[in-house]
Amino acid sequence: MIQKPKTEMQLIKNENTSFDILQCLDNGCFIATMKYSEENAKILLPLLKSFEEQYGEIIDEEAAKEELALYDKKGILFLYLDEKKRPVSMNGCIYDYPNETVEFFSQDKTPSNLYFYGLSTIPEYRGKGACRTLIHYAIDYAQKKNIDLVYARTDLINSNSEWLMAQAGMEICTEDDTIIAEWVDVTETTGDYRLHMWKPLKEGIGLISKGNAVYADKNTRAIITPSAKVLQMKPQIAC
Repeated sequence: MIQKPKTEMQLIKNENTSFDILQCLDNGCFIATMKYSEENAKILLPLLKSFEEQYGEIIDEEAAKEELALYDKKGILFLYLDEKKRPVSMNGCIYDYPNETVEFFSQDKTPSNLYFYGLSTIPEYRGKGACRTLIHYAIDYAQKKNIDLVYARTDLINSNSEWLMAQAGMEICTEDDTIIAEWVDVTETTGDYRLHMWKPLKEGIGLISKGNAVYADKNTRAIITPSAKVLQMKPQIAC
């Protein structure tokens, strides 16, 4: 009996490789995932290192282990592999991740969500559409899993990923025509303001600010004091 030759996807799955291929792309690249192991954490580390330049925090192998373990236990890691099957971009996602400033709601239940926790592309591969592809793939994945919404957190200003998520139909979380923002401590001495972007995948889902929310002007991105926001919400009427 003559055996048929294996397809490229079958060859990849049967190789001694860290990756499980989810989709072969027309450009010769791949979307993949991988489970937790110390060796796989070393593979993930170069992608996580890109956060050092953005936030000034040090990311080492222990941090990579913690991050990969988080995806393995509470979510899924989507990787973009180039033509040589090297990971060049990632979208690490977590199921039903809560936050301190935005509450999503519907009439009959607390909506389920897929949170884009870690978006990163190695510097030499940026601008080639890898991260954008992973964002669209994760949204399609959430729809197939019957998840109610996707959301992510990114910088209030000078965001590297805001326009990518906007291209995928995600919108900034707002209330009373102001951006719902939050202060995030990055290190013991540094931090910055962030905003949330979201995309409901079903009808009847809304959001409201909560907890430690602060607010920013939609045009200037300047932080609005609570008293200024009250004036925006309830304009004074001249006597």
